[in-house]
Amino acid sequence: MVSGKEVQDVPVSNVEQLLQGKVAGLNIQLNTGAPGLRGTINIRGLSTISTTGSGNETFLQPTSPLYVIDGVPMDADKASEYGFQQQGPGVSPISLIPQEDIASIEVLKDATATALYGSRGAYGVILIQTVRGNSAVPRIRYTGNFYMNAIPKLRSILGGNAERELKLYQINTYGRFRDQYMVSNTPFLADSLNPYYNNSTDWQGVFYQNTYNQTHNVQLDGGDTKFSYKTNLSYFSDKGIIKNTGFDRYSLNMNMDYKPTERISFFGSIRGNVGKIKKANGVGLLQTGVAADGQKSSLLPGPSFFQATSSVLSALQTNTDAGPKNLNTYIEGRYELIPGLNLTSAASYDYNVDTEDTFTPAAANDQFAKIYSFYGYTSQLYNRNNVSYTRSLNEKHNFFLNLFSEMYIKKGQSSITRLERSPNDQFQGPLGYDGYYSRGGGILTSFYDQNQISFAAAFTYDFEKKYIFDLTYRIDGTSNNGNKEPYSKNPSVGLKWNFNKENWLKDLKWLNYGDIRVTAGRNIFPVGNLIDIYGKYIPRGFYNNNPRVGIDYEYVPNPLLRPKKVTQFNLGFDLGLFNGKLDVIFDTYYKKVDNELFVSQLSNTLAFSKYTSNDAALANYGYELSFTSRPLAKDSKFNWTISVNGAWNNDVLTKLPEEYNGQFIEFDFNSGYSQHLAKRIGRNSLANYLYVNQGVYDSTNDVPIDPVTGLRYRNNDSGDFLNSFQGGDARFYDANGDYVLDSRDLQVVGNTQPVLTGGLSNTLSYTMPSGSTLSLNIYATYTAKRSILNNALADRLRLLNNPFGIKDGVYGKNPLTVVPVNDLNMWTGPGYTNARFANAYDYAHNAFANNYRYEQTLWMETGSYFKINQITLSYSFAKKMARRIGLNNIRTFLSASNIVTFSPYTGPNPEGLLQLVEMVQMVTRFPEYIILVLT
Repeated sequence: MVSGKEVQDVPVSNVEQLLQGKVAGLNIQLNTGAPGLRGTINIRGLSTISTTGSGNETFLQPTSPLYVIDGVPMDADKASEYGFQQQGPGVSPISLIPQEDIASIEVLKDATATALYGSRGAYGVILIQTVRGNSAVPRIRYTGNFYMNAIPKLRSILGGNAERELKLYQINTYGRFRDQYMVSNTPFLADSLNPYYNNSTDWQGVFYQNTYNQTHNVQLDGGDTKFSYKTNLSYFSDKGIIKNTGFDRYSLNMNMDYKPTERISFFGSIRGNVGKIKKANGVGLLQTGVAADGQKSSLLPGPSFFQATSSVLSALQTNTDAGPKNLNTYIEGRYELIPGLNLTSAASYDYNVDTEDTFTPAAANDQFAKIYSFYGYTSQLYNRNNVSYTRSLNEKHNFFLNLFSEMYIKKGQSSITRLERSPNDQFQGPLGYDGYYSRGGGILTSFYDQNQISFAAAFTYDFEKKYIFDLTYRIDGTSNNGNKEPYSKNPSVGLKWNFNKENWLKDLKWLNYGDIRVTAGRNIFPVGNLIDIYGKYIPRGFYNNNPRVGIDYEYVPNPLLRPKKVTQFNLGFDLGLFNGKLDVIFDTYYKKVDNELFVSQLSNTLAFSKYTSNDAALANYGYELSFTSRPLAKDSKFNWTISVNGAWNNDVLTKLPEEYNGQFIEFDFNSGYSQHLAKRIGRNSLANYLYVNQGVYDSTNDVPIDPVTGLRYRNNDSGDFLNSFQGGDARFYDANGDYVLDSRDLQVVGNTQPVLTGGLSNTLSYTMPSGSTLSLNIYATYTAKRSILNNALADRLRLLNNPFGIKDGVYGKNPLTVVPVNDLNMWTGPGYTNARFANAYDYAHNAFANNYRYEQTLWMETGSYFKINQITLSYSFAKKMARRIGLNNIRTFLSASNIVTFSPYTGPNPEGLLQLVEMVQMVTRFPEYIILVLT
């Protein structure tokens, strides 16, 4: 359980960012700094092996837990429904909830807790309770946050003449005869007196900025035991450190409790949210356009009114009007028919509209403006009816029975309009002036119309609160299931022994509470969609002047798809010791995922190219441990609380389609990185498939020679001696011993998922004689045993491969900057036996040897880190001092986040799931808080 106070000390667009390290087994990877977007979140390891994207842009398909906000289930993956590379106009619903409106967050992990939520709880459940009115006297609470996002430390570059001199040194030292001749045909190298090529521009500074942001929240609450109310009005603004990006949110949340009699009660709420997103040129959370332009040569002049590249203008001047509009209503009524027997009925309706209008001016798009327009809506109608009965016999035997039904009706549809070459920059709308330049649109394949109805029962029996037995069963019928298993059955069973209540332990004063828990259960989750089950149908031209509609032959329809089955077993204990001074929670678990979706490639002799089946499976097993210590006496003026938690999780791939013989390589041939994923039964589910780098050859005499051909060990199967390795080249492992480095030498290595995760919190407070309180909190997280491919380092060295700036065969068309590499352990000549890096300056030979290929273990580093996330210093004024000026409470904060990260990883940010280019770093914030409560 995480209290609302724990997530209110740092202003963030999504409260998920503050949960990392607070709950054992909850792993959140913040792989984006895009305002309003969320990272990936897993509870107790992997729940899928499906990925999207390739190379540097590979992400796990979202398997987020179910979010239940005030009793209403919500879809948390809204922002990633169009993939990570293309950011949609929507954001996660969690981003639309103000932090100040959160009362508590509870993470449900074991089977008995999640089985009641059926198929939607297969990946875990996170319960969010918002603040309710609880004051007999009406109160107004104002929270104001003012903070700065600071540009992180960017990479150093060689600027101006230093860049030119280094490139000329490479050419004169390692270039071939023609290279030296071509210097005179490359103006940015030869014409140093030309002002156009005589600059020292740091292109990173073109795209980054320090930003000053603010949030405001006003809360009104009051009432008594019969009627209470709460209204929350909030504004949040976060300007991105990348120019032309940001997220604004306007929220109005209201709820009320009404209890006319002791047996009848009502609860109602309404939430309205409007978000506005600025996302530059719309390349999603990766901002790859900014990354590419940040590598331009420093010799080129910076952007100005007379000089700017279209890619720079696209990032800085693309005009986007996008964002979600959300309305959610909820009402619940409860009636006690007889003592112990309660009837409850609840209903909610959630409606979300996502719009986007993007206009790219002509100067940013090769002198032709373009227009993109998106409109989409989603709706969910939800109803729950519940009957519960509680009975106690002789205060020893206690029974609880809960029967309920649920119904969902979910609809969604999206459409786009795209137009190229609009007539000018003044008409920023789809004019339809020329059908030839209309680039399509219409209804997207994200269309859905889903229905689900569920019935469930839960039974609990305990004897004197010592021995507890839980049994649950739920059945879900959903339109997403195939014909083979149309219903999902979700059972669970749990046993608990509160041993501290035993007579032989009651007299132990140092034992406050203690219990042992055993649970087992299954959640069944439908993973297919209408296209997987029935196929996709598209226009096929005309026949006899009648339009034809035929099936798309990319995927074979599979009406026999089965839902995913998540089976989990859990053993744990809880201890409270020494009158509240130490709390211990331990769990060990085994989680098996069956019927995982797997896409197989079909033979080209068949009409279809791909087939989706349920022929994959994986398992997770691990341990979770949490400690909370309060070492000081309760009557001390000092209060010290230390919390530490950790989770060790191992994942194992247990099944693949039979035709792959236990191993499937997901080759990456399209991204330019060729960093393949390996899925092999019996080891971690997602590994890398790379060449093994064993160091550097000290001299050419150290390179093995093929006794058959007489050629040195060489790159690719070529008889050309230029492909042979020499002194100063990378020493790659020749797995099959054929003296040729090719795809047959690739090896399965590493683990892309963290094994150990956790966090710690240290809070020290002091109550002064005047009644004022001074408090200091330090919050940190850690991760260990995880492999990361440091492509930032690879890109840094590969910048030396092209001193001429060759692109499309044209010299000087794409000159790039140079990053200093003299701090690296690089080979400098024979006798340098301990070098880690090959000679990066010899660009001519590297063109044949490819020493700095992406697909090698040279870039695979440990992703372990210890990060101080947050330090907060707060001061609460004494109540008597606040009341002198008509206030009830005054509290002020100073807080900083993303303080420092300790890690052996040499790239920019080990916390991210996958690395971008080196210039992408975590944002440093320095916010200041003021909270006033008026009565």
